Amino acid sequence: MSKTPIKSDSNCNFISREITTPNKDHQGMSKTVHSHVSKLHGLLNDWIKIRDKGVRLCRAISALKLHECDDDYYPSQLKQLMEGLLDALDGLKNVVDGVKILNNQLQALAKLQPSDEPVINSWPVTKISQSVMKIFESLEKEYRLKQIVTENVAHSRDEKLIEVYVSAWEFEAYFSLESFAYLFAEVGLAGVT
Repeated sequence: MSKTPIKSDSNCNFISREITTPNKDHQGMSKTVHSHVSKLHGLLNDWIKIRDKGVRLCRAISALKLHECDDDYYPSQLKQLMEGLLDALDGLKNVVDGVKILNNQLQALAKLQPSDEPVINSWPVTKISQSVMKIFESLEKEYRLKQIVTENVAHSRDEKLIEVYVSAWEFEAYFSLESFAYLFAEVGLAGVT
C-alpha cells in the first residue's frame, strides 16, 4: 500500500527567481551593444573598401581628364568612370544610413540605462553612444564632401583643382578611424583598416 507523503519544510525545493527589469538586464543590454558595435565595425570596413574604390576611380578620371580631354571633347570612358564613382557614392550613402540607424538605437539604449555602469568591459552605454554619434556626424560630413567632389570632378578643367578633388576622396578631412580604435578594442574587435 502506498501512503501520502508528509509535508515538511525539508521537502520544499522552491527557489525564487529574480525578475529582471530593464535596469538590471545587463546581459541583454551587453549583447545588444556588442552586436551594434560589431555591425558598426563592419560598416566602417565597407566604408574603407568603397572609399578606396572611389579613389581609384577619381585617379582614373584625373588621368583621363588631364591627358585626353580637349576643350570641346570628352572621352567616352569618362561616362563609365563617373557611373562607377556615382555607385561608390551610393555605397557610402548606404553606410551612412546604416550608421545612422545604429546611432539612433544606441541613443535609445543610453536613455534606457542612463547610469555609468559598464555594459561591456569598462564603457557605459552613454559613452559608447556618444562615440557612435561622433562617428555618424563625421561620416555624414565626409559623405557630403565626397558628394560635392563627385558632382564637380567631371566638369573641372583645372589640373590643380582635379588633384584637390582626388585628395578629398583619398584623405578624410572629417573622419579619423584611429580616434575610435578604443571603442572596437572594448568589444574585442581589431581596428578598422
